[in-house]
Amino acid sequence: MPDAQRTAADRQRLTDLFRRHGDAIHAYASDRLGGQDAQDLVAEVFIVAWRRLATIRIGEERPWLFGVARRLVMQHHRHRSDQAALESRLHSMPESREVADSGSPQAQRAEVLGALAHLTEADREVLLLRYWYDLSAKESATVLGCSAATFAVRLHRARRRFEKFYGEQSAEPQPLVGSSVPAYPRGLQ
Repeated sequence: MPDAQRTAADRQRLTDLFRRHGDAIHAYASDRLGGQDAQDLVAEVFIVAWRRLATIRIGEERPWLFGVARRLVMQHHRHRSDQAALESRLHSMPESREVADSGSPQAQRAEVLGALAHLTEADREVLLLRYWYDLSAKESATVLGCSAATFAVRLHRARRRFEKFYGEQSAEPQPLVGSSVPAYPRGLQ
């Protein structure tokens, strides 16, 4: 539908979508792209939403928007495999758990990041969508384009691998180099 034929209700729905989910989409994009690229990606997500507004089911907007953001991030990486901004952020993070005593939030955060750094990108994404970005299992499955059952299996396997690496963290601190782990996990900020 051409922009001239859009109704005030369509414009209001898009505005409401942006107000409710824009910050979450920006956080998702920032963790994967950084700075200006994240802002550009958010704009692209809502351009797609504007074009496809009639097809977005009410109540399923959040996972739909995350799915669009995920596909645009993957497209961005295919076209511009430059991850310098993300790697520089990881290099600036503390390299060991010796930030503070082992019971402090900073030490816990370092342990979680260390364990996440050892996982594959696929495992990290499953865990981060479910626990970091607080999407439900169904919403996470929608973002990844798989069934809820497939997502449950992926989540179970990713959690097992995470627990293995998290358990090893207490034995020896590991560097956090070369992985795409968001800067602030939910609950450890």
